[in-house]
Amino acid sequence: MTNSDIIFANTLRTGRVNMEYRKAPLYIRVVPGIVLMLSIAVLTRGGADLGFPQWQGIELYINTNEYINKSIIEIFHLNYIVLSIIAGMLIGNSIGIPSWAADGVKTSRVFIKLGVVLLGSLYSVSDIALLGSGAIMLVLSFVSVTLLFTMWLGKKSGMESTSAAVLSAGVAVCGVSAIVATAPAVRAKTTDVVYSIATILSFGLASLFIFPIIGTLAGLTPHQFGAWAGTGILNSGQVLAVCLSFDPGTASHPSLSLKTGEIYNLVRVIFLPFVVLALAVYTSRMAKLPEDEININTGLWSKFPLFVGGFMVMAFITSFGVLGQTSPPSEEIILIRKLYSWFFAIGLTGLGMQISFTELRKAGGRPLMVGTTAALLKAIAALILVLWAIPEQP
Repeated sequence: MTNSDIIFANTLRTGRVNMEYRKAPLYIRVVPGIVLMLSIAVLTRGGADLGFPQWQGIELYINTNEYINKSIIEIFHLNYIVLSIIAGMLIGNSIGIPSWAADGVKTSRVFIKLGVVLLGSLYSVSDIALLGSGAIMLVLSFVSVTLLFTMWLGKKSGMESTSAAVLSAGVAVCGVSAIVATAPAVRAKTTDVVYSIATILSFGLASLFIFPIIGTLAGLTPHQFGAWAGTGILNSGQVLAVCLSFDPGTASHPSLSLKTGEIYNLVRVIFLPFVVLALAVYTSRMAKLPEDEININTGLWSKFPLFVGGFMVMAFITSFGVLGQTSPPSEEIILIRKLYSWFFAIGLTGLGMQISFTELRKAGGRPLMVGTTAALLKAIAALILVLWAIPEQP
């Protein structure tokens, strides 16, 4: 048998294996990718929670290594969250996501949303009322101003109204999710969506590493940092990553940055349907379409974040003591906190694997300039307001 025959036979065999793999039920196809994400999370975080105390994780190794400057660790916040994202990015951009793991890696956002639901166990009804009342006015102001400014800057730079609309939704509300929800409602082109997503991810990637450094140098408390991240960062997954990077917390002393930041982020996400509706009406009028042709029948309300409802249910359950006492935390509460920490570790690892440098380079000139300018001004304004108006403790 010649070499060409061997190659041809291997190609056929690989093709048959892939076809059989695609025919397998979805729950079987996602398992390998989930195991891969979990393995990377264990590599960085350690396996004590999973019954492997002998493996302490790269995070502990870095923090206890006498040859690594501790001030560098504190400034750059090299904990398991940052390390998991970096490991995922290295794998995704070097060898790529293996075909057998692709379906599982796509579940990363599911893990993040499940983690957010369980995160409700950190809150009581009074916590939500206290944090939420302050967050609503701050977030509403930033969403409105950012939306109007991005639309204005897009128009000034010569962008089409549909392109500016999807970009402004991503910058003002919740990043990629807002872009995907807005695109059909404003009749955006595929290129508009691609450029906007690439712009959001490019700024978000820089935020993952820059926000914790600035927060440390500015002397922000975990509560203040959470308010800043929840207001100033564009994408929901990035808010989680940055808050956990700045203040990872433990099962007995959960992250205050995450607790504050997620309330601000969820308030922002709740505004999404209303923003999409407003942009749909605006772009239709710019195109001088009849009112009965305004394209709002696009599954708009189906995109309302249901996981926010799950978060609220978990908070109510915790408030009424169904899961036991919260201080000191009951065994049930500790278990839930460990579980959502692992969900976030797995989900953010997968998120890192899906950050493609090739895709980021697709950011177009005008969308990149407009989106980066609006996002940067938003982050700076949010930092100034947090330093001026947000107390050090909740």
